[in-house]
Amino acid sequence: MDAAAFEVLGTAEGWHWRLRDGETVLAVSPEHYPDHADAREHVDRVRADLARLTGEEYVDTDVEAHVPEFRLVDHGPYHEWTLVDEGELLAEPPATYPTAAAAAEAMARVQRLAVGALPVYFAGTTEEAGRDPFPVGTPAALAKAARSLLSRGPRHRRYLDSAETRIVVMGIRGKSSTTRRVGDVFDRRGYDTLVKITGNRPHLIHNGDPVPIDRRGPRVTLYENIKTFWRFLPVLDEYSPDDVVVFENQGITEYTTRLVNERFVRPHVVLLTNIRQDHQDTLGKTRADIARSFARAVPPDTHVISGEQHPVLSDYLRREIEHAGATFQQVSVPEADRGRIGAETVHAVDELLTYLGEPSLPADELDAALAAIQPRWTRLPRGRVYNAAEVNDVESTEAARRALAGEDTVSPFLYLRADRRARTASFATYLDTLYERDLVENVHVAGDDTRTFARETAVPVVRHGPDEAAADVLDAVLDEGYPVVLMGNTVADFMRDLEAEIAARAARAEYELSAE
Repeated sequence: MDAAAFEVLGTAEGWHWRLRDGETVLAVSPEHYPDHADAREHVDRVRADLARLTGEEYVDTDVEAHVPEFRLVDHGPYHEWTLVDEGELLAEPPATYPTAAAAAEAMARVQRLAVGALPVYFAGTTEEAGRDPFPVGTPAALAKAARSLLSRGPRHRRYLDSAETRIVVMGIRGKSSTTRRVGDVFDRRGYDTLVKITGNRPHLIHNGDPVPIDRRGPRVTLYENIKTFWRFLPVLDEYSPDDVVVFENQGITEYTTRLVNERFVRPHVVLLTNIRQDHQDTLGKTRADIARSFARAVPPDTHVISGEQHPVLSDYLRREIEHAGATFQQVSVPEADRGRIGAETVHAVDELLTYLGEPSLPADELDAALAAIQPRWTRLPRGRVYNAAEVNDVESTEAARRALAGEDTVSPFLYLRADRRARTASFATYLDTLYERDLVENVHVAGDDTRTFARETAVPVVRHGPDEAAADVLDAVLDEGYPVVLMGNTVADFMRDLEAEIAARAARAEYELSAE
């Protein structure tokens, strides 16, 4: 995770939170809380108080905001900061710092990023915490889900109709974060809200109550969507008519994406984040083909809010969607934000609220949200690293590389998956282009079919075998002497090990580098 986020975690000791920026933990809660709602309320209080500290107003929350105080504390050989509200400790660092300047720098990062950071739930990290996860992807679950889809009838439609506003988020990049942001706003505004997140750690959030999905196997399936929706949408039938469903549709293929929309969720609004070159083997070989797949997945009488900024693709989407009997709205990104990564998704959330008759987000909150998702290097003792593997597609990867390194050389590490061959082909072309422009000297690769990749590319390839430890691979890439950019795929045990290794080194670097 490279965007700033509040991780809300459940453990045997209770619930707590930590503010993470990429692989670096910046702040932690001063205590454990009895349940997730208390931890989440404390997160909202920190965000609201820090907004007041900068003269802003954090709206859509019931917490009482004050103007807090950052304090630098000198303990002699080491230093720390604290965030205090009327004598109550609100937040503290995960570790101490060797100099006052280092503590002040960390404090400034917290103040800059916390207001726009979203809560991300890690529920049930022990058996004692959170609801039990429910499995998807097993043969029995798939068969039952398929039967449920084929046999749904009046009861299913009644459950769907119980949600007054049904929103689907689809597209290539930014689906999970956009779904979280939409759900966060409606939850803060007091609506009964069900949010379904897919991403790397799939889960549901019902009125802030996180429920993990125990995904069996590496692939995201249509039946995961079916299973989760059938399991929890009926809960909303017990609540007021102001219910909201926000559903991330990761159907992968045109057929399954359309099936989830037309026969399952039946959304009032589709928020289309963007069109990027990814999933070419299932959605289409070109961006135009991918745009066509998404346009065909929109049901009639649906309103589409599209963040795609390419004028030709946007015009094509409008024609196809309106021809299908839906309405189309193009997200307008202000001139000042057009160079900021993810601006189309943040402003899409604001336009969605306006369309639904909700108050817009304050300009300060929009700016804080954009600040939280901009790419930043993670400092390690021997260099810098950025994890672009979570964005998957070459266009988003290049946008992050360009923002971080410009025309300077980087050392890429690419993880390959056999079931993402079209993605592999895209990165082969992309890395050859970087090599031709003298922006990379070689590429380190691991995962599936590395020999084939090396044979088909012009860029020199350093291959890493399946038995190599993540720490050794990271050392090898850092030995190149350039900042490291992770690319390709992230849903793999090796990549999780690599992320854990980076996080451990980043924590060490926070102390070692600040002592210099």
